[in-house]
Amino acid sequence: MKSGRTTPLPVVLVDDDEGMLMLYAMLLKGRGIGPVMAFDDGAQLLPFLRRNEAAAVILDLSLSTVSGKELLEKVVEEFPQLPVLISTRIAEVGQAVSCMRAGACDYLIKPLDNLSFLAAIDRALGLARGPAHHWERDTASHEIVTEDRQMLALLRRTKAVSRSGQPVLVTGETGVGKELFAEAVHRYGGSQGEFVTVNVAGLDDAVFSDTLFGHRKGAFTGAQQNRDGLIRRASGGTLFLDEIGELREVSQIKLLRLIQEHEYLPLGSDMPSLSDAGIVVATNRDLKMLLEQGRLREDLYYRLCCHQIHVPPLRERRGDIPLLLDHFVSQAARRMGKAKPSYPPELLRMLEHYHFPGNVRELQAMVYDAVALHEKGGLPLSSFRKRIELASGDSRLVAEQESVTVTFHGFPSMREAQTLLISEALRMSNGNQGEAASLLGISRQALNNRLRRKAGFP
Repeated sequence: MKSGRTTPLPVVLVDDDEGMLMLYAMLLKGRGIGPVMAFDDGAQLLPFLRRNEAAAVILDLSLSTVSGKELLEKVVEEFPQLPVLISTRIAEVGQAVSCMRAGACDYLIKPLDNLSFLAAIDRALGLARGPAHHWERDTASHEIVTEDRQMLALLRRTKAVSRSGQPVLVTGETGVGKELFAEAVHRYGGSQGEFVTVNVAGLDDAVFSDTLFGHRKGAFTGAQQNRDGLIRRASGGTLFLDEIGELREVSQIKLLRLIQEHEYLPLGSDMPSLSDAGIVVATNRDLKMLLEQGRLREDLYYRLCCHQIHVPPLRERRGDIPLLLDHFVSQAARRMGKAKPSYPPELLRMLEHYHFPGNVRELQAMVYDAVALHEKGGLPLSSFRKRIELASGDSRLVAEQESVTVTFHGFPSMREAQTLLISEALRMSNGNQGEAASLLGISRQALNNRLRRKAGFP
């Protein structure tokens, strides 16, 4: 029976065996999945993906023209949101693990079992387009609230790299949720120890070394006793270094040694200590640019870039705004001991048109402020509008975003137009007269006077 999974994005097949390409296409068509794009030369894959979006890739590992493993790594690096299934005739556990760590979402052994293949492709498409609650059950952090295809693929990638033992670099603008992904790496990795966070911005080398590595008694004036650094506290767990782009060069050398040799020197000690903590770093800076400027060591750069997770800004996943708004309203009300307030649909329209320079953190701050000030009725638009106008520097922005279409039957009289505009403003403000007056550009007293006259009062 067909599943009706037809998507405008193609499933891309890469195999130099024409018979396998025909089998894949037949199975997918029978499942109602399509369209399909087939290549018998792996060299054609990346150029195609750079010009077109795709729903998933089925990639043969033993291609005659290029290395399937290298092609997998390049696809995952350039298109982290794209599910890639590996197929091979070699049933080797080590190779399967290697491919999964490289970012493959499934590993299929030829000759294919038709049912297993279809189940695998269903899972892959589910990863690309599945609902947020699937990941809220499986994800290492329930705070990552999303239905965005790109974000769900990042969660899949996060899970895949979490057990590699190599550093993970999380990049993205301020406020996108980089620390949440760092925590997800920690929990997906099955670490038994703590998740320890250090913001390295502005730390000179002495403070950085003492904070991370600790010191021995007498190492400097005032060092009255031994002190374990945070790296010891992260033993068996994960050390998360935020703002890594701000780290000074001397400290970079010590971090490189920690990553490469898993050892460090506490201040005042001649004997290195060993660490088994996983390393996750984050930055909102362009590390490649820092490298070109000579502000980041080349050897450290390539160590940190082993696994990269780039979290997209909120403006690139606006479909998550309704989810996040509802999540933060519920969260804020719960933490403040209030009943969850309602909010008008106009609020969503306003937020979905805003560019959010502060990303998810900015939306959270807006919601918490509005809920804190809320007393009764629905959440007022004014709290959000003021913050948006302040951030954008243009009070016209919100007015333009809240355009309203009102249909009249025939040419209306002034009284009819006024009545309809007042009714629409009250609907948009969920009955809040202050909000409605603000939308109409009149005082609340003027609106009250008009409402009184409409009701027949003098």
